Amino acid sequence: MDAQLNKARTLDAVNALNRADLDGYLAIYAPGAVVHGLPDHVTPDVAGHREVLTEIRRALPDVQALVQAIVAEDDLLAVRVRYTGTHQGVLRGVAPTGRALSWEAMTFRRFDSLGRVVERWIIGDDLALLRQLGLI
Repeated sequence: MDAQLNKARTLDAVNALNRADLDGYLAIYAPGAVVHGLPDHVTPDVAGHREVLTEIRRALPDVQALVQAIVAEDDLLAVRVRYTGTHQGVLRGVAPTGRALSWEAMTFRRFDSLGRVVERWIIGDDLALLRQLGLI
């Protein structure tokens, strides 16, 4: 496993996400990749991940991901990211508030020998997001 290559590919994917290039972002995933930690209403795969990212992009059209830390060893990679964006569309059933939102998430990715993500776990600071949306 090439941990440095996995880091570079992850940073390229985040840059694609920041340019609203969803296909470019998802290109890092292998066919059949499992994506843990998605909301219950979507499938735990790349299609479900695409659905969630599309919903976020509609609600926060200016959303940006800032990588705050990245660590890789062998086939595993951990990333801590801060997301920011302006709430301009429905998000989690909440009508647009115009508020600037900011929250963190941590993801762990397992790569195959071709440098593709085959499994991903995400843990987001949903509490911070819900507070900013006025839900709690």
